[in-house]
Amino acid sequence: MTRLSKIKSIFLLLFCLTFQPIFSEVIQDADFGFFLDIPEGYEIANYSNDGLSYIFEHPNIPVTFAMKIYKNDSHKTNNEDVTKNVLKYALSNLSAKYDIDTFDWYGNKCSISNFDFNLDKSYSGWSVCTPTNNEKYNLVLLCYSPSEKFAGCEQFIISTINSLSLSSKNSNIPGIIVSYAFPPTKKQPIKLKTANKQINSFIYDNDIEAAQFVVELEYSVLRLYANHKKVQAAWERYYRMIYKDSYSRILQVSADIYKALEPEANKAQNPLIDYAQMLLSWVQTFPYNRAKDAKDSDFTCIPAVISGQGSDCDSRSMLICILLKSLGIETVLYFSPEYSHALVATEIEAPGQTFSIKDSKGNERKFLIGETTAKVTWGMIAKDMADESKWIPVIFPF
Repeated sequence: MTRLSKIKSIFLLLFCLTFQPIFSEVIQDADFGFFLDIPEGYEIANYSNDGLSYIFEHPNIPVTFAMKIYKNDSHKTNNEDVTKNVLKYALSNLSAKYDIDTFDWYGNKCSISNFDFNLDKSYSGWSVCTPTNNEKYNLVLLCYSPSEKFAGCEQFIISTINSLSLSSKNSNIPGIIVSYAFPPTKKQPIKLKTANKQINSFIYDNDIEAAQFVVELEYSVLRLYANHKKVQAAWERYYRMIYKDSYSRILQVSADIYKALEPEANKAQNPLIDYAQMLLSWVQTFPYNRAKDAKDSDFTCIPAVISGQGSDCDSRSMLICILLKSLGIETVLYFSPEYSHALVATEIEAPGQTFSIKDSKGNERKFLIGETTAKVTWGMIAKDMADESKWIPVIFPF
């Protein structure tokens, strides 16, 4: 199979990691390891015969997305300026006006630019350049719209590029543009009280601001799909993008909570469900909060939830997903447009109500339901919300 056919066979097909419910719009590169979980609906508009260049258009939103692989030795650069010079070369090919900045993205020297160019009309957009898993090659992403429509398309553009992951090992880290805009600064101590245990941990002092930016960014994208045939897939992506951003922001908190509660959980006959119940009982005590303006997301970002701010059912459910999945326990978030509610479910064997998901081999896997807004135990759900067909699972990568 050629490189070109590899990418073409993956994009716009059902992409399955473990389960049958899938990521609907994922671009995965088999040779260089990167993948993008882009907004729904993009279509391939053009590509090069060598499979190193692709252009995507969106039929409903005036946005163009381009990705290009460049070989390092095609440019005379020093090690520190590779991505800057590659991005400069790519933008110069468009005769674009641009400013380039360099930054570190989780150990990778990257470059970013806001640019303008003229073709049949004036266009504006964002672009990034980052190393790939093959040290001889760099990836350039460009996403743009007609300049007169850029203000209304910019969030969609940023969301597209920010969905980049360089490999499955670093898929759950803040995206490349958000990491540039909100670099970690200093540690912010936080104190938690869970299961009568006082827990000291920390996040970074701009984690709440950065995470809430992602929530509002992705909610603005989600709203574009309100009457779209792919609205369900858009909702799933909305939660995946928040999870991607949140996971590593609270990894230290996750570890500190487990360290504090593990000794008590290990006294139980089923330590896993006992630990999970401690978490569930904890989030059930959180203050309840919903957005007053319909234009704002109801979702309270995860670092804010950890810090004691108000939360709703989906933010509580995602928090438990992260806390359990950081231990390697498979966990799923369920949401229901009909019930206007969200639940968490985990693959821990214990009595109670379960929902089923089929894996890629057709095997049925049972997930124990957790209600985060009523003070009940795992496996309990109100009868008027127990219809499994009304619930949509969102599966997150580890």
